[in-house]
Order: sequence, then C-alpha cells, then structure tokens
Amino acid sequence: MNIRKSLRALHRDFGYLVVGITVIYTISGIAMNHRSDWNPHYSVVSEEVNLPVSDRMDYSEDEIGAVLKKFSYPSVYKKHFVTKDEEIKVFVEEGTVVYNPRRGKAVLEVLKKRPVFFHINKIHLAKTGDLWIWISDVMAVFLLFVAISGLFLLKGKYGIKGRGLWLTALGVVIPLAIMLFYFS
Repeated sequence: MNIRKSLRALHRDFGYLVVGITVIYTISGIAMNHRSDWNPHYSVVSEEVNLPVSDRMDYSEDEIGAVLKKFSYPSVYKKHFVTKDEEIKVFVEEGTVVYNPRRGKAVLEVLKKRPVFFHINKIHLAKTGDLWIWISDVMAVFLLFVAISGLFLLKGKYGIKGRGLWLTALGVVIPLAIMLFYFS
C-alpha cells in the first residue's frame, strides 16, 4: 500500500470521526462570535406587575409568595430582604424580583439557560471537566492530521504544488494579517 493510499484512508476515517464534534464547535462558535448581539448562554425573562401602593416594608414569606403569584412566569421563592433604597429584593430560582411597595411595582428578572446553546457553549469553552479537555485535545490532533493530510491527497495543478499551495498560503496569511492589524 503506498503512502498516498494510506493517507487517504486515514484522512477519510479521521474526517468522519471529527464531523459531529466539528458541527457542535461550529454552531457554538458562531453563537459566541455574536455575544455583543445576544447572550448565547442565557435568555432573560423580564416581567413587571402593578400592585396596590403601601407604606409597609415588613412582609412575611407568605405575603411575598402572594406577590410572586401575580407574575405569569412561575417563580420559586428562596429568600428576601429590604434594601437601603426601601425596596424588597426577592431571590427566586434563576433570578430576582425587586418590589417597591411605595410605587406599587414589582419587576421579575430571570436568567434561563438556552436549551441547546448553554450546553454546547460549555463544551466549546472546555468548562465540563478534565475528560472533555482530553477529548478536545485528541480532536485537535485529529483535525490537524486531517488538515495536513488533505494537503497531500491531490496531485497536479489542484494539489499542494499548484493551486493548493496558494490557497493554503492565503489561509495562513489571513489570520496573521488580522493579528498584525488588531494586536500591533
């Protein structure tokens, strides 16, 4: 078996192996590239309700529970306290409620994990533990092998001695130019 045939077989098999992980990294990478436009990890639920105006500041847990029931979003009470600004800050599961009895307004804000993106972003950022870091490292080695072996699969004018050389060089120059432009 010649080297090109062996390289083609390994390139193909490693390529198939890394497809799923590459798709996950691609989706989460695009999501995180646009962090200034949206939060790829969480969505914010915000709701405001009007309540009767009151001068009272000493509310029991049951009374705060009654306030929480006014919101359409179901909230699980944790604890509450009165702030120095004379508002009642209520901690609920995944968020807070700020209740101002003197103004008769309560505002709920909850951070909800985005169903798919939260988890794939944790994988992308390697925040899942040591096992995933090792898997990511092996994936990186496979991707490097697929990239380098791909250079030598084609012969002739489309291979690395022809057009492939120029496209590969362009692929190296683009990130180097960006680094020089932004980091110099």
